[in-house]
Amino acid sequence: PTCSTTTFPGSRFMLNRNSNVTRLIRGGIPRQPTTRRGRPFRAPLRRKATGAQPPWAPHGYVVSETPHEYRYALQLASAAAGASYMLGLRARSAVPSSVHRAADAYARANTERPLLTRAVTTAVLAAIGDLLAQSVASAPRAEASSAGPSSSSGGGGCDLRRTAVMAGWGGVCAGPFNHFWYNWLERAVVLRNPMHAVGLKIALDHVAYAPVLVGFFAWTDLFQGRAATPHDALRQAVCSEHLAPTLRANVVAWTAVHALTFTVVPPPYHVLWVSVNSVFWSAYCSSVSEGGSI
Repeated sequence: PTCSTTTFPGSRFMLNRNSNVTRLIRGGIPRQPTTRRGRPFRAPLRRKATGAQPPWAPHGYVVSETPHEYRYALQLASAAAGASYMLGLRARSAVPSSVHRAADAYARANTERPLLTRAVTTAVLAAIGDLLAQSVASAPRAEASSAGPSSSSGGGGCDLRRTAVMAGWGGVCAGPFNHFWYNWLERAVVLRNPMHAVGLKIALDHVAYAPVLVGFFAWTDLFQGRAATPHDALRQAVCSEHLAPTLRANVVAWTAVHALTFTVVPPPYHVLWVSVNSVFWSAYCSSVSEGGSI
């Protein structure tokens, strides 16, 4: 159709004669909307409603019903979410307020001074792991303890020097290393597929912790008096017969732990999560470094 214009008296505006505005001014009815090609616009056909429709459904519209299986699944999911929320409230009310204050204080310290907080946390948990290893190792010798003093402690108690060496390793080496290492992993490893990113992080962690374990054996040999110089301690650690079994145990034990570390645990609490799991790993490493096993 041709596009003609209309000029109204006393007006400088020119309007399309077929436009809705012109027809309204003239008192006519707006034309039916058309497409770009000038054809009349036709609304898509609607299916006629079959059966009873809800009272809120507009006239002529069909409200599709949700299958029964999906409705039941949604109801079960809603019930499970409500039950979990109520159990969480009950559990939170059952925990003493002192625990809540301690958790809030740790979270605040972890945000304000992350390096110091994680180093101290790793040192304390490493000492707990060593005490656990000593208690497990001394249990089979409980009957023989009355015959003579313990060879490791000299008095039948725990070896405080060994515990201090483990705490020093956690506070000076393991804690700061974990702090910088896991922060770098979160920034450096970014892939489109999240599962590929998790697998790459786990593989890099295993590769990075091989020299860390060598440093651990060198640390214990040096401060336990089994090596005169750091060079001798490093040479003994590299040639140690316990290094290869410990590396294999590291791969087996930490693969499952890091599968949760990089998927469930928030990044600010990676070091705390690793340190908590390191209680048992420190017990194992402490026992192996002393020539025993758990």
